[in-house]
Amino acid sequence: MKIFVAVMLFVIGAMMGSFACCQVWRIKKHDKSKRSHCMKCKYQLRWYDNIPIVSWLALSGKCRKCKKPIGCLEILAELLLGIMFVASFLLWPRYDALMVGNPWEVARFATFLMLLVALTISFIFDLKWSELPMASLIAGGVLGAVMLGINVAETVVAGIFGWSMAASIFGALMILPGLYFVMYKISSERWVGSGDWVLNIGLALALSDFWLAIFAMFLANFLGCIAFLPGAISKKDMNMKIPFGPFLIAAFWIIYMAQNLVFNLVAI
Repeated sequence: MKIFVAVMLFVIGAMMGSFACCQVWRIKKHDKSKRSHCMKCKYQLRWYDNIPIVSWLALSGKCRKCKKPIGCLEILAELLLGIMFVASFLLWPRYDALMVGNPWEVARFATFLMLLVALTISFIFDLKWSELPMASLIAGGVLGAVMLGINVAETVVAGIFGWSMAASIFGALMILPGLYFVMYKISSERWVGSGDWVLNIGLALALSDFWLAIFAMFLANFLGCIAFLPGAISKKDMNMKIPFGPFLIAAFWIIYMAQNLVFNLVAI
């Protein structure tokens, strides 16, 4: 059963990776066409040109008509999201509840996977052009709010929702979007961009916990420093800018998967 679910999630994840990559280019090119097509010759892709991973390999990464390179972004996005879907399933914090079909857990997991698609669009866009598109940020915020709603509804039904949980949710919002908004304002975008604090709204809502937000913030900054310092030192430019969105997204996923460990550390 576990293997079957993992294989299905990889296939679905690869399909969503193809979708995410398509949306990245459509947002960048302001392309409102309904059918997928080659960005160079406008050749309208057939269904057999759109099979995730397989089509790219069969065509050697080139357009069927003009033979121009498609690029590696497409297959990397398909592989990445396929792997992420499977990893999220295997590392899910409440795996046992998910496997027995707990409706709250199934709804939370399904929403989380949809959130990953929106975050993948933001991840690719920011990594490629140092910019976060508002469309994926709004989608991430909405899906984060849905995850928060599931978390709150579950605790209300169970009769355990209280002021401590409400305060924890408020604290998460103050730590991630709140703190990053303050840094954005006082630094005039030198420290963080306008999209970073908006991205953090969805992440904070999805985490729905003060301590998870704290750990996610520190991990994102740690990952950012690891990526920033070697380049800054080699170029002797401490004002060098790097896209921070990918580090926020990576830290969010890691902390969400490791939340049981975080809670155990906090409880010590």
